[in-house]
Amino acid sequence: MTLRICPKTKASVCIELDGSIRGTLPLRALPQSLPSGFEGEIAAEQSEALLQQLREYAFNLLLDYLAAAEHSEWQCRSMLRRRQFDASLSQNAIDRCKELNYLDNARFSELLINSWIARRASKRAIIAKLREQRIRASVWQPLLEELYPRELASDNIVELLRKFCVAHRDLPRPKLREKAFTYLYRKGFDLDAIQSAWSDLD
Repeated sequence: MTLRICPKTKASVCIELDGSIRGTLPLRALPQSLPSGFEGEIAAEQSEALLQQLREYAFNLLLDYLAAAEHSEWQCRSMLRRRQFDASLSQNAIDRCKELNYLDNARFSELLINSWIARRASKRAIIAKLREQRIRASVWQPLLEELYPRELASDNIVELLRKFCVAHRDLPRPKLREKAFTYLYRKGFDLDAIQSAWSDLD
């Protein structure tokens, strides 16, 4: 098997086996027999030892990433891709973290939904944020329905509208209405809901 060890940063190297980049390792983790800049044939045992090092390093990187904050599976995959780990090594690290319950798209979805509800975001805006994370709708839809009932959405839009009107109270009423509708529509609220909230304020 052909191995190339290419410098990536001052402290890390990129591991390439048979022309395919498999991932990165800290420079200090390389055995003395395989220094940075090495290029040549290696035995199957050396190749497997390097792959095992890459598996463990990817897993430990992912553990540190998840220890700092909750992340979606897509975010984890993207982080490992930035470190140039190939798909199989990334999946191995992700599967191990899921088995240990360190990574859970449902838990992440619940945190994201609650975070954006606290900001009085519209349901449409929250759905857009969830879709950005490539999370299946079957995971987040029941959570969104439970955590963001219609009554809460109505309260949120009324509160946002009230604050907007106070902040722009010097505008003529027709202009205030136009700007308020535009502001709330851009936030993802439906026109019928905005009209209902406007009527409530009246």
